[in-house]
Amino acid sequence: MEEVDKIIIDSLKHLECDISDDIQSLKQFDADMVVAAISICLEAVTPGITFPKKLPPSMSSRLNIASNLAQHIKDLGFKGDMGYQTILYCNEVEVRRVLMFLIERLPRETIKTIPIEQTGYVPRIVKIIEENIKDSLRQMWIPSSLLSSGVREYDGGYLVNSQGNSCPLQTENLNIPDLKNENEDITIIIPELKHYWIHNLPDVTKQCSSRKLIPSLLFKDNEFSENSSLSGAIKKQSQNVIVDEIQSNVKISLLPEDVKNSKKVIVEENVEKSKENKIVDLLNQLEDVKSKYVTLHEVIKNNELQLSQLRIMKHEEQEVLKDTLSKVKLKTKTLAVINKEENMAKLKNIVEIASDRLVELANQWNEVQTPLLDEYRSLQNTLTTEETKLQEEQLKLSNIKETHKKLIEDLREKSILEQSLTQNEIQKDAKHDETARKAYKLLAALRDECSCILKAVNDLGLAERESRNLQEQIETEKSKDFAVKLDRVCSDLEQIQKETQLLLT
Repeated sequence: MEEVDKIIIDSLKHLECDISDDIQSLKQFDADMVVAAISICLEAVTPGITFPKKLPPSMSSRLNIASNLAQHIKDLGFKGDMGYQTILYCNEVEVRRVLMFLIERLPRETIKTIPIEQTGYVPRIVKIIEENIKDSLRQMWIPSSLLSSGVREYDGGYLVNSQGNSCPLQTENLNIPDLKNENEDITIIIPELKHYWIHNLPDVTKQCSSRKLIPSLLFKDNEFSENSSLSGAIKKQSQNVIVDEIQSNVKISLLPEDVKNSKKVIVEENVEKSKENKIVDLLNQLEDVKSKYVTLHEVIKNNELQLSQLRIMKHEEQEVLKDTLSKVKLKTKTLAVINKEENMAKLKNIVEIASDRLVELANQWNEVQTPLLDEYRSLQNTLTTEETKLQEEQLKLSNIKETHKKLIEDLREKSILEQSLTQNEIQKDAKHDETARKAYKLLAALRDECSCILKAVNDLGLAERESRNLQEQIETEKSKDFAVKLDRVCSDLEQIQKETQLLLT
C-alpha cells in the first residue's frame, strides 16, 4: 500500500495540491487535506465548477461542504459507501479508495495552467475584495437582529445601531488650470501663466491630504459653486452694500452729532430696505430659473420620446429596405439568366462536362471494382473449403467423444463387477478362514475410521477458513479506527452545542 500511497500523492502534487514533503502515506492526511485533495480532483474531472479547498470553522458549513463533495463523487459513479462522514471522519482505506477512483477519472492530459499574477494597485485590491467576499460567503449566516450592529423592529419602525463608521465630507479648494474663461479666447494663453502652471503650480495630489483628495476633486466646498450666477450675484451685492455703508459712514462722520444720529437711522433703514428688495429680486429670479428648468425638462422628455419613436420607425424602414433590396437582387439575377443564349450554352457545356466526368468515374470504379470482386470470390471459395474442413473435424471430435463415453461406461461397469466379485470372494474366504474373517473386520473398521478422519479434516478446514475470515474482519474494523471517529464526533457535537448556545444568547 505504500507504493499506492506514493502514486496518489505524486499525482496530487502534479495537480498542484499543497502537500508537504514530510507526508509519505495517506495515514498522515487530516480532514482539511482530504477536502483539498478531493476538491482539486473534482475540479480537474469536471472543469467549470469550483469547490472549497478548506473547511470553515462552523460545523453547519462543514457538513454542507462535505455532503456536497460526497454527492458530486456519487454522481461520477462511485459505488462504495460515500457520505459526509467519509470525508470528515475518514480513515486510510476509505481515503485511498476515493482518491484512486477520482485519479482514475482524471483526463489523460491534465495540464493545470498557472495563473499569471497581475501586478499593480488595482488588481491587488480586486483580489483582496474577491477573497473577502469568498470568506464571507463561506461563513455561517446570522440574522441581522442577532448582531450587535444589526437592524431591529422597534415601535412600528426599524432601529439601526451604528458604531460611528461614517465620516464627514471634507474638501479643500484645489488650484487647477482652467482654460474656460468667458472674457478671453481659449486659444490665447499668457506665456507667464503657462510657465506658472507647468513649473510652479504643485500637483493636485500635493495640494491636499490623500483623505480629502477624491472629495475635493468631486465636490467644491460647502458653499455655492463659483460658476453659479446666484453666488456671483450675492457676492457682488454684498460688496456693493459694504461700499455703500462705508461711503455713508464717511459722510455721516463729517456732519454734526444730531444730524449724524438722524442720518444713521435713515441710512440703516435704507440699507435694510435695499437688502430686502435685492433679496426679493433674487428670489424672483430664482423662481423664474426654476420654471424655465421645469419647462426645459418637459421639452427634453418629449424630445426623447419623439427620438425613440423615430428610431423605431427608422429600424422598421431599414428592415423593409433590406427586404426590398434582396428581392431586387433576386429579380436582377433572374432577369440576367432569362433571355440570354450565352447562359444556355454555358449550362449545356456544364452538363456535358458533368456527364463526361461521370463516365470517367464509372470507368475508374470498374477498374477498382474488378480486382476487388475477384479477391472477394477467391476468399469466399477458401472460406467454404475451410468451413467444410471444420465440419469434418467437428464430426471426428464428436465421434471421439462418443467412443470416450462408451469406454468410460464400460470401465465403470467393469469396476463395479470387480468390486462385487472381490467382496464375494472375501466373504467366502472369511467363512472358511479365521484370519481372513479378522482381516475383513479390521478392514471395515479401518474404512469407518478413515471416513471419520476425512470428516474431521473437512470440519477443521472449515473452522480454519471461518477463523481467517473473522481475523480479516477484525483487521478491517481495526483499520477503520472507530474510537478516533467517536472522539471526533464527540468534539464536533460539543462545537455544535457551543454554536447553538452562542446563537441563542
